[in-house]
Amino acid sequence: MASYKTIVIESMFRKRFDAETKSLTNPMVTLADVTDEINEYNLTAEIKVSSRNPANFFKDIVRVRRLGNANWPSAVLDAGYTARQVTEGNACFAFIPISLGQTEAFPELAFHQPSPDTPVYQIESVSLPLASRRLGRKDEPWLIQVITRLRIVESHFSLSSNRNIAQLDLLQMNVKLSGTEIDALFLAHEEIEPGKYEEIIITCEAKVGREDIVEDQIIRQAKAPFKMRQITQTRVIPIAVKCARASTIFVIEFDELQKHSYESVESLSVASESLFEIKPPVPGICS
Repeated sequence: MASYKTIVIESMFRKRFDAETKSLTNPMVTLADVTDEINEYNLTAEIKVSSRNPANFFKDIVRVRRLGNANWPSAVLDAGYTARQVTEGNACFAFIPISLGQTEAFPELAFHQPSPDTPVYQIESVSLPLASRRLGRKDEPWLIQVITRLRIVESHFSLSSNRNIAQLDLLQMNVKLSGTEIDALFLAHEEIEPGKYEEIIITCEAKVGREDIVEDQIIRQAKAPFKMRQITQTRVIPIAVKCARASTIFVIEFDELQKHSYESVESLSVASESLFEIKPPVPGICS
């Protein structure tokens, strides 16, 4: 069902769209643009909406793909445009042309769910303290805490990945950076030849409930470490962990980004994936 955002987005689009050339005067929408447009909407709206948090305006649209498509203005899609989130500076999102044959503003990603060939593994949860299990929640921090304590990322790289990872260490959780947030950051040691190891950064994005994997979000996370002064590693592997079903976690590993070419990366390719069934089930995990 459409919301006030449908009206706001369509209004911003029409102010920028040249019907003759079918082009936009400026595809970038700033936080200030969103605030101004919401305030303008409130002038005639029966039910007023807050304009105090424009940063979440577009983030909430792409969080659940089904709802994003329902809220996207048909007039904008018919004109040949969708959008992607932009978080640098004071930007909010940018209108972008749809791809040839695209029928939805936010099409389903090829890796949005496990395939029939995705390997399934069972992993124990008896090592988790009973007290922590009683406090299990349905949020991303709890999901990250469980996968790190049960070493699910380590298990994926041991059982499903084509990489020869010899050691994996959690560096930090909930890494807040300018323009993005990384749910977990790992350091991997990969054996590139017998007795010779190279360090790789692994960024992890977590999705709970009905939330969908957002490719642009994972790309931003994977690019972020290259801009951090304290990180000297030249390769980054992005991964995502997502709820598949009750107490079952879907792990997706993507091809690495390299320091010399990361800025040009605009899409991801799946390197490997796996499913982990937690036994006994853990409260809050995908339930």
